[in-house]
Amino acid sequence: MNTTPETGTPLVPRPGGPGGRPAIHCPFPSRISPHADRAEAHLDDWVRRFQVVGTAVARERFARAGFGRFAALTYPAADRKRLELIADWFGWLFLVDDQLDDGRVGRDLDSARRSMDVLLGVLDGDGPAGERGGQPPLVWALRDLWHRTAPHAGPAWRRRFTGHLTACLDAACWEAANRVAGVVPGEAEYIEQRRHTGAIYVCMDLIDIVAENDLPESVHASGPFQAALRAASDVVVWTNDWYSLGKETALGEYHNLVRVVEHARGLTPREALDHTAAAIGEETRRYLCLREELFDRFPGHRAALAEYTAGMESWMRGNLDWSMRTRRYLEREHDGDPAYLEATLAPADGGEVLP
Repeated sequence: MNTTPETGTPLVPRPGGPGGRPAIHCPFPSRISPHADRAEAHLDDWVRRFQVVGTAVARERFARAGFGRFAALTYPAADRKRLELIADWFGWLFLVDDQLDDGRVGRDLDSARRSMDVLLGVLDGDGPAGERGGQPPLVWALRDLWHRTAPHAGPAWRRRFTGHLTACLDAACWEAANRVAGVVPGEAEYIEQRRHTGAIYVCMDLIDIVAENDLPESVHASGPFQAALRAASDVVVWTNDWYSLGKETALGEYHNLVRVVEHARGLTPREALDHTAAAIGEETRRYLCLREELFDRFPGHRAALAEYTAGMESWMRGNLDWSMRTRRYLEREHDGDPAYLEATLAPADGGEVLP
């Protein structure tokens, strides 16, 4: 049996094409920031400083995932300081995701909602990051991220980002409710909610921070822009589902497009994988058509739109490149909560989020 060299954990065969090539269509070129190593080092220091990764097991697993490199692949044009900020956002988002997907919080609806309310309260404050006080580490860390991000954006962007993060956390509670009730979501409902559970709208908003872009709200809210954004976002989160299938199956998780379509359409596991890969390719081609429609609709904003669409394309390509190589989706743990989970969002005993 093949195992991971670091842990001896059995490997589950990963989906892919002949010769190890991805079976997912992606026409965009691979790029990576020259600051990739610096982003990894900075993120390692940041998670230690804000105590969001504490034990040796958690630190080793977090480092193997390569979130700094992920940031460098998806925001290849970012300068060093902004790439470090993006890497920190990635670390925070994935740690929250682990707490909600793999841990006790994600199986306790009341605890999940209390945690979400506290996190959203951070975005209502305008003061400095401040000291930790009695806050869980992930709440304290969010204060730092927001303090470093918000000054680079105007009121419209802050409202949009806050709305997207709110929808992301609300969708996490939707997932928690499904787990408690033992519900496998329907395909259309899952696709809609997946854009939020994957925090992809949050991440696409960060394109504006990296590029110092300032598209007017009339462009952001337009039909062509929203359609292109949905298509690019679906490509990203469906690709994530394709590669994370083994990890999530091992945890008994049904919030994955491959498993949802298998259940909804009565497909075999292999048929569901093939269906999802084909859907990703079709959505990519749809994005390309929508991109041209968007440029035609707003010729006066073509330069800013070119920066934003380049950011979406870097996301589609970079997410695929990272997903094919990260150790995150190869690790399996079956007995109770995975060992890498820590009480950094809420106390492990299920008590109040804030003491």
